[in-house]
Amino acid sequence: MAELDDFCRQIWTLYGEESLGEDDAERLCEKADRQRANLKNGHTDHCALPRSFYPQRPRSEHSRREAAHGPRDPVRWRRKRRLARMQAVRPEFAGAFTEGESAALYIVMSDCRQHGKCDRSVKEIGDRAGVGPTTVRNALRKASTLGLLRVTQRRQWRARNLPNHIVVVHRRQIAWIAKFRPNLGLKFYPTGFKKAASTGSSRNKYGGRPFSS
Repeated sequence: MAELDDFCRQIWTLYGEESLGEDDAERLCEKADRQRANLKNGHTDHCALPRSFYPQRPRSEHSRREAAHGPRDPVRWRRKRRLARMQAVRPEFAGAFTEGESAALYIVMSDCRQHGKCDRSVKEIGDRAGVGPTTVRNALRKASTLGLLRVTQRRQWRARNLPNHIVVVHRRQIAWIAKFRPNLGLKFYPTGFKKAASTGSSRNKYGGRPFSS
């Protein structure tokens, strides 16, 4: 009420200084009177105030499902699908994760394969996997429940928390990512032999010129 009274006083002050027209001053005072009446009725009836002061959005032509999905970045979409197909999780656990969660776990398993741990933030994992932070949190929660990962939260007092410390603890999953190459996926071909060195040829020896006696 006091704010409305002060608002009306400022209106008439501006009107006296000829900074505001008479019609505009009366219109603003009428709106203030209506708001004052709504406040009195709300206190008397114990009801919420009408919310007509909120901006009215135009009605969307899309369905609720289409509006919830929104526009997608084709680059992130292709990255997510490519990483999800690389099977960074053992087949018996892969069915528990969605495509986006599998892509997020690919980033985690890649870091664990290379560095023995993953200490990236949720946002960074999501950006590299092409998914959102909620998908990353769901993937870590499911993997922790299944016993694949151990997620240690590093909280700080009066400061931003440090990124989680994530390590692989499942024995068979550790053996699985031992065969895992982060850039190319899994290697199923044997690697117990070496490619024989080339012995060269006359073409190589003479710089591409035909051999002549």
